[in-house]
Amino acid sequence: MQSYVLGFEPYNERLYKLRLKGKYNNITLINVYAPTEGHTEEIKEQFYNNLQHLLHKTPKNDIIINVGDLNAQLGKERLYNEVTGQHTLHEETNRNGELL
Repeated sequence: MQSYVLGFEPYNERLYKLRLKGKYNNITLINVYAPTEGHTEEIKEQFYNNLQHLLHKTPKNDIIINVGDLNAQLGKERLYNEVTGQHTLHEETNRNGELL
């Protein structure tokens, strides 16, 4: 498996990126652990800015897979139907879901 690893980038304690060689496209796995609802807005916004930075640094042809815990809940609001469809566990979206 080591021969398929193109790079590993630990960004901080909440984010890291692993890039793997694929057959047609390379694959970038971004492991995330988002701040919970109890954290300040400043900490949450900094997390999403950091995540956006990692995404912008990823080659456009890569398949990107976010794995981990985003601590977000998407509800049944019409606004999110294109993302969740009718199948979501939560009635209402929390602040982390809005940021996501």
